[in-house]
Amino acid sequence: TDSGLYTCTATNAAGNASLSYSLHVQAPPQLWIGDGESHLTAVANTSLRIHCHTMGIPPPQIQWLKDGHPLDGQDGVVVSEDGGTLLLTRVGLGHEGLYVCQGSSWAGLAQAEVQVSVHVPPNIEPSVVDLTIPENGTASLECLASGLPAPDITWYKGQEQLWAGAGLTLSGDGKRLEIPRARPSDAGSYRCV
Repeated sequence: TDSGLYTCTATNAAGNASLSYSLHVQAPPQLWIGDGESHLTAVANTSLRIHCHTMGIPPPQIQWLKDGHPLDGQDGVVVSEDGGTLLLTRVGLGHEGLYVCQGSSWAGLAQAEVQVSVHVPPNIEPSVVDLTIPENGTASLECLASGLPAPDITWYKGQEQLWAGAGLTLSGDGKRLEIPRARPSDAGSYRCV
């Protein structure tokens, strides 16, 4: 608010003289990400927009960095014309990292950073789904699930949730269900979720 035109005027009986100064006050850059987030999570194969808000006089020039390196022309990374928005068009695990919005002007340098994590939805690899075993044989069912973070696995027989014990064993990660001494009553439809 102190910027503007300042004039000093000297006056006497013989006349007056004046000198004007144009004052420009610069304010250092201030930057922040979105609503102040320090961590963002994106789902793989979706898009993610990161907004960098800026203040300062003159308006700062924006540059984006990822893990300390300038983001120039990487696949799937688009920077808006004014530099304030970074778009990851198709998020993958390679997009995880620390993103820094850097603003610079004659009045100074500032930056804001945000950590980006990528989640991958659960996926179950296909396997043999029709098993026949002899009575008192061992039935071994696998649920080869993957995802980030690692998914929790639940087993069902029909609509009933199964737990370890009572003739059933579950591996620590839940991916393998074993019926060590199968009986006719163990026959049925099993499902992992």
